[in-house]
Parts: sequence; C-alpha cells; structure tokens
Amino acid sequence: MKIAVYEHFTATQAHHTSIWIEGDSMLKAVVEDLSRAGYEVHATTSIPPKKPVDLIFIIAPSAGRTLYNLVKACEDEGLDVMDSPSTAVFLATDKALMARNLELHGIRTAKTIVSRLEDGLRNIEQALYTYEKVVVKPADGDGCAGLSLVTNLDEAPLALDILRQCTKLPYFLIQEYVEGLNLSVCLLALDGDVLPLSINMQKVHVKGPRESSIYIGSMVPYEENEKVLKVAVKTIRSLGDVKGFFGIDVVLKDDEPYVIEVNPRLTTSYLALREISEENVLEMLANAYFGRQLLRPIKLKGRAVIEKLVAEKDMVMSFTDLKLPEGAKLLSSIVGRRYLVKKGETYGLYVHVVEE
Repeated sequence: MKIAVYEHFTATQAHHTSIWIEGDSMLKAVVEDLSRAGYEVHATTSIPPKKPVDLIFIIAPSAGRTLYNLVKACEDEGLDVMDSPSTAVFLATDKALMARNLELHGIRTAKTIVSRLEDGLRNIEQALYTYEKVVVKPADGDGCAGLSLVTNLDEAPLALDILRQCTKLPYFLIQEYVEGLNLSVCLLALDGDVLPLSINMQKVHVKGPRESSIYIGSMVPYEENEKVLKVAVKTIRSLGDVKGFFGIDVVLKDDEPYVIEVNPRLTTSYLALREISEENVLEMLANAYFGRQLLRPIKLKGRAVIEKLVAEKDMVMSFTDLKLPEGAKLLSSIVGRRYLVKKGETYGLYVHVVEE
C-alpha cells in the first residue's frame, strides 16, 4: 500500500515561520512510523499528489481554511484521505462554529461572543463588563497566533491589530478567560469508534497584546481523568462521522473540564506520545483504515516532554545556541535556514523522555 504524506509548511518551504519547525518534525515522524509499519511512504509537496497512492495523510493549519481546502481538493478528485470529511474539518477548524456546536451538544466551554471586526471595540468593552478577563482570538487560528488576553479596554485596539494580522475572516472570538490547568487529549477516530490515547499537560503562556502568547510544549501523559476523557470523546462524536487523529484542548477548572479548541489533525503532542507508546499508533490507524485490525487501547511506558526552544532576545543563531537538557533529542531547528531570530520566536523543538 502506498501512502503520501503532505505537511503544509515544509511543502510550501515556509522557513520564515516558527511553526515550520513543528511541521517538519511531524512530517519526519509520520513518514518514519508508517514506513516502519511496512507501508510505501513518500512526502508530497502537492495536493493532489502527482503519483498514484492508496491513502493521503494531511498535516496542515486551520488558518485560511488551509486544512479544509486541502481535504476538499482530495475529495473532489475521489482520493482517500486519512483525515475527517471536509464538512467536519470545516466545523472543527472554525472556532465560532465549534463554540456553538459545543453549546448545542451540552459540552462545557468558555462563554463566547462572535464579533465582526468592525464591532470589535464595542463588543470587547461589553464583554469586560461581564468578565474580568477575556481572550481575543481569530476564528481560524492555530496555536496562539493572533491571541491576546485583554484585561482593560486600553488593550483592545492593539489586540485587534494583532488579530487582523493573523486572519482574513471578517469575524473573530471574544471569550471568557477560563483559568485552570491547560490539558489536551490525543484521540483516534474511525468507523464510529473513538479511542483516547493520552491526556497531556500543556505549557501555554497566555499574554496581553504587548507580549506574545505562545504554546511552549506538552508533557505526555498527565494524570488520568475520567471527566476529561468523557468530554473529549463526546466532543469528537459531536462532529459526526469522523476519522483520523485529533487533539482536544481542555482547561480543567475546579475539577470541571472546559473544551476550548478542537484540532482535527496530528498535533505536536504526538511527537512525545510516539516516544513512549509500546504500539506504533499510526500503524494501528492505517491498518484499521485498510481493514487489517481494529483500534485498540495503547500502553504507555514512562513520560515524555515535547518543548520548543524560544529566543529570549533578538539574536543571530548558530548551532552552539541549541542547548538541550541532558538526554533530550533535537527534532528540528531553523538553524542553517535562518540566522536572525527575533525575541519570542521558536528556533528549535526537542523531545525528552523524563520517566521510563
């Protein structure tokens, strides 16, 4: 069986973006894991692929409806994709639609106002009367791109300026800031089955508009929590008939899980998960897709951390700046591709097995 893997940032050679590092790491991991499973795998830079394949695995951002457009292009060509149907991808990657979907299915989430850009200042002001802090973010963003924590109206104009740089949609989200433990859940879905893989603790810095909000990394796994697992599975089922890998972002506040975002694609946490899983997760997913086996619970041995290297100041990069914890493995870096890195930008990504 032939499988093509498309990763958007490496395919478009977007070396100027920090998220290229995550994309490069995920591409290499997927190709390696599926190749070890005995599949004939190649990375493709075009959708649809130029060579005939049996299955396509797409890793792409939500921004600009990129993931949706790529999946839809494959569907239009009658190609099999190891991602959810484009209708489900459209729903999951539009945070405004997803917030409403969560409410309709009785899933706890942050109180959300969907605002037109031209009404942004007025709606942020109204939200601040109700909530002490609000999060302003694009409806189609990834990670923390364009996201700001706003605590007073003076911060609103700058937050909106930052947001406009990250989205082309005419609307955005103003959400109640839910303060708690930042978690994520990795899951697989296929043929009506939903299989949780791990609960992960996320390291996220949510900042005001004068600083940069950023996802730093994850520890995989975190403590088991039945409430979190239950709400994550319910969230996947609310999307309809879906398939592939999912990451659900959850905030645990007062022992109650709030679903914040849904990623209908491979997430960075997988890079830590694969280091400690006794099973090849993507082999199981591909085998299940081709009818060779069923999805089954995996066993994790130990704990792993995936973490970004982030510049603390503007700097000219060299390989000597790639300082890792003892025993850590560098997955990707922009060193050698770019030399000048600005404060707050990611310049490397590593994984570290901390418990065995």
